[in-house]
Amino acid sequence: MPRPRRSEDMIVEIARLRYEQRLPQTEIARLLEISEATVSRALKSALDLGYIEFQVTPKAFRDTAAEQRLRAHLGLRLAVVVENRTGAHAPIDTLGKAVARVIEDTLKSGDVLGVSDGATAAAIAAAARRSPARDLDVVALVGGVGAPEHYTHSSEVCRRLAAGLGAQAWQLPVPAIVDEAGAARLLRETGAVRGVFSMMDRLAIAVVGVGAISATATVFREGFIAPGKLEEIRAHGAVGTICGRFFGKDGRPVGTEFDDRTLSISLERLARVPLSIAAALSPHKAEAIRAAVVGGLVNAVATDIETAEALMAMQPMLTGAGSPSA
Repeated sequence: MPRPRRSEDMIVEIARLRYEQRLPQTEIARLLEISEATVSRALKSALDLGYIEFQVTPKAFRDTAAEQRLRAHLGLRLAVVVENRTGAHAPIDTLGKAVARVIEDTLKSGDVLGVSDGATAAAIAAAARRSPARDLDVVALVGGVGAPEHYTHSSEVCRRLAAGLGAQAWQLPVPAIVDEAGAARLLRETGAVRGVFSMMDRLAIAVVGVGAISATATVFREGFIAPGKLEEIRAHGAVGTICGRFFGKDGRPVGTEFDDRTLSISLERLARVPLSIAAALSPHKAEAIRAAVVGGLVNAVATDIETAEALMAMQPMLTGAGSPSA
């Protein structure tokens, strides 16, 4: 005999209160005016019916010892380092979940969270879940690169992250790089775009991908900057890129012909964000990640153990570098 719809609705509601709202069983019983035994039976039924499932939390795959060493080595405010265990989820998915949990725990009501594009940012967005904080805003930090519907596109990353957190999304409805500086100025002055850039002044947290100066970097791979310009940009001293902006070994911006045509957060503005997280995987990006820390563009790093080890093999930060805090 099928279970009555009302009974199923009650089971789902109890499961939601317990596992989404994280209420104790005694509080659920009080709110719904039922016994604790009824709550317990409903939770068991929810598991048997496949309405809920349990997973090992990302914290189990974090290397806390490596996090402490990396934080001290680079003078970071925060470090998230995930292990690459055989049989575990892909490192990018594990890192996405780990950073999403950190964001949930850090956000306060009324905060503005900024996010870039890219595969790592997309993994974080996919893992986001509703935060206890309220009145949150998520703002895209860079215009679009590639197909708008692609999961790594800035608008899609912003939308998914906001939906997961229960926040309002502020997408940047323009290309990351346009053909002329004049066009960039005009786009910046349109109401929708101007509003997004003004939101960037209120950022409490920023999560950005970091790219090395290579053909695999998004701006080169997607054709926004011709591959022939790669060596020219490298010759100017650039070692990394964030949101289409280039910087050198000291983390200072490297001027290029694309600066006035780029529609994204400036590196100077990024450096003023209280918590700015570089989320990137690959030892090949270690030089770029370290440079971003040296220049104060970011004060937190989220990565895997291989990349963390590559970073710690580099020269330690000088005393006073970065923004460490308790």
